[in-house]
Amino acid sequence: MAAPYHARVALPLRQVAVRPLLWWLVASVFLVRDVVGNLLTSYRPDAASVIEAGHRWLTDPVAIYADTAKHLAETGLVPVTGLIRPPAAAMLAAPFSLLPGTWQVPAWTVADAVAAGIGLLLVQRYVTRMPLERAVFWAVALYCPPLYAEVNAGQIGGFVLLFACGGLVAAERRPGLAGALAGAAASLKLYPALMALGARARWRPFLIGAIAIGGLITLLACIPLGAGGAWFYVTNVLLPSLRAPNPDCSQTSIATLFGRSLGGDPYPIIEPNDSITTLQSPLHLGTLAAVLTVVALAAVVIAAVAAARASGWNPTYGMALGLALGGLLPGELNTYQYLPLLPLILLVTVKAIRNGRWKQLTGIAIGLLLWLRQPCLLPFPNLWTVGALILFGVCVVAARDFRSRAPLAGEVARRAEGEVRVP
Repeated sequence: MAAPYHARVALPLRQVAVRPLLWWLVASVFLVRDVVGNLLTSYRPDAASVIEAGHRWLTDPVAIYADTAKHLAETGLVPVTGLIRPPAAAMLAAPFSLLPGTWQVPAWTVADAVAAGIGLLLVQRYVTRMPLERAVFWAVALYCPPLYAEVNAGQIGGFVLLFACGGLVAAERRPGLAGALAGAAASLKLYPALMALGARARWRPFLIGAIAIGGLITLLACIPLGAGGAWFYVTNVLLPSLRAPNPDCSQTSIATLFGRSLGGDPYPIIEPNDSITTLQSPLHLGTLAAVLTVVALAAVVIAAVAAARASGWNPTYGMALGLALGGLLPGELNTYQYLPLLPLILLVTVKAIRNGRWKQLTGIAIGLLLWLRQPCLLPFPNLWTVGALILFGVCVVAARDFRSRAPLAGEVARRAEGEVRVP
């Protein structure tokens, strides 16, 4: 009896989909897009502001957070430019402020991109075994819109990703080193501290390394500011920024997902003719939106802990889960701030290919496609939030696939051919 038509069509499509050459071509297309798009971008106010903070760290530390604090106090909003990150970010940017003026922003942007690339390369070399896994890994990484947005804006996430990915790779065999790298990442942006989620099995060396290195870097960065300047940052910049609302369409947190859909919060979008239109839901259930925000944030944290436990407390997976929480929990989320989800997405993608989990791969593809267009170009910017939640949910469901660290049966025999099981 002949197989159904859809089955006869699906099998050849899957056979094409498991060819590494196809995915290397996809990765090459996105690499060209990333390079050309960033070369054509000359205006990077975020990079300029962090370099300015680095210059002030060397010459006028008291002024590092003055403009940001003033803007927060007067408007209650996070400024478009100005440093809200810990003092270690200014210390990192300080050497770049010593370069000739025209070199500063390009050098910073290239260094951030290279750091991100090295971090991802560490993860790729650690988790991939077969040619198909490597090809898909880089196709997903180079497509990832948050990674492109990170480099395009000249943010600091590439440096954070380097330390965080180094910690992921070192977690299983060298927890002390993993903790030190996570602490270094957390000194630049606070969210990598959540990577402690994966340190349950050998928590003592991890915490010692994290506290020692993270504390040392933070202490060195705060020396020019003094105790008063460090306290000023916490009370006048860090805490107010966590409470600041998010009216901008480029900010797509969980709070804005419910605030805009149920709470009636207005938001702007950019029309195809480049005009700006403000939209608003007919629902004005602000209390319900606030309650659902709290419930959703709590559910994300609980799901992460449950998934880490279901994985048998696999340190690499658990640390990646903790890092990914940094792309969901903050109240202020621009496109580049979803970057912490990328290592977890890549880990689960590779494992799904190895195990032939086509449903997981489909879920990851759907989540990534919701990131295809910039939030302000969408009729509802928080499709990015929905995509992030889908990606995180798929990665949580995949927890049990990380329970065993032994190679899959027959995997060694398949590595040379680069095959994958096609159900």
